[in-house]
Amino acid sequence: MRDDHIKDGICDGFDRTERISVFGKSVEVKNYICSRNGCPYSEKKKPVRLQLSIFPTMYCGAACPFCVMAGLTNQKKHLDITKLARLLTGLHEMDVIRGISITGGEPFTDVILLNEIVEMIFDICGIETEISINTNGTGIDRIFEIKRYDIIDAVHISRHHYDDARNRAYFNTDVPSAGLLGRITAGLKDPKLFVYNCLLLADGIGTVEKMAGMLEFAGRTGVHKVAFATPMPVNDYVRKNRVSYRELFDRADERFLFTASYTDFEFCNCRDGVYVTSEGKLVEFYGKETMKITPGYVRGFVYGPDNILRTGFGKDAEDIAEM
Repeated sequence: MRDDHIKDGICDGFDRTERISVFGKSVEVKNYICSRNGCPYSEKKKPVRLQLSIFPTMYCGAACPFCVMAGLTNQKKHLDITKLARLLTGLHEMDVIRGISITGGEPFTDVILLNEIVEMIFDICGIETEISINTNGTGIDRIFEIKRYDIIDAVHISRHHYDDARNRAYFNTDVPSAGLLGRITAGLKDPKLFVYNCLLLADGIGTVEKMAGMLEFAGRTGVHKVAFATPMPVNDYVRKNRVSYRELFDRADERFLFTASYTDFEFCNCRDGVYVTSEGKLVEFYGKETMKITPGYVRGFVYGPDNILRTGFGKDAEDIAEM
C-alpha cells in the first residue's frame, strides 16, 4: 500500500476525523473512505454518515465458542419499539446514518418485532435506506413474514462449514441444513438476498481448499456470495484457531479472481473476488481481517435493547443518548 499520502493523521490535505453533533453530544467520527487497491484515501462526502447497528434483543439460543457476546446472550429483554421510533426520527433529521444493520442476539427470535423494525426504518428513513440483517439461520424459514423482505439489501447467514454436522457443532443448537437453505433460497423473489458469513478457523474452514469447498456449497444452495472473516481474538479458543485471511491466499491459484482490495490504515484489510464453481456458477466472495480493534474514533453507532445509543461495540463504547 502507498503511504506517501498519509502523514500525521492527514490524508492528502484532510483530517481522518471530523466532529459531528448527535443528540447534542459532540462525537469524533471517521471522515475518510478506505484506500482501494493502494490508491489514496478520499474524504467522505458531507454530511458525514455512519452505519447504525440495532440489537432488537441480546438473546440467542446458540452457544458458539467464538462469540464476541458470550455471557450476554441469555438475556431475553427486547428493545422498546416506541423509543426506537424516536431514535430513528432524530437520526434521520440529523442526516447522520448511511445504512442500518439489524443484528444481535438473534433477530429472528421475535419475527413480529423484526418486521416492525424493518417497516419502521422504511417508513421513517425511506425505502432507499440500506438494511441488512445478521442471523445464525434459526428462523430463516420465516423470512417471508417480513413484509418488505424483498427490498432489504442483504440477509447475512452465519455458516461456518459446508458440512451440516460440523456447522451445527459450532452453534451447539439446531441450524438450517443445506437442503433447507437451498429450498428457501429458491423461493426468494431475489436469490441475491442471502449472503453466507464464514469465520476462518483452523478446525473448520481454514485452508484455501476448504474455502473453495465453501464457495462450491454456496453455489449448490443458490447463495451468490460468501463473506470470509478472521475472527477477533476474544478468547483462548479463537486465539488458537483463528486463520489470517491476508496470509491465506496464493494469488497464483487461478480458481480465485481477485477484483479489489481495501485498506483502512492499521485497522483492517479487505479483499474481494469471484469464483466459478465446478457446476459453472459464479459466486462472489470477500474477506476481512481486523488488525486493531479500537481506532479511538467512532466508525458506527450501536443501539440495543437497553434503549441507549452508543459510539460502537465493546466496553470502550460511550453512551450518546438514552431514548
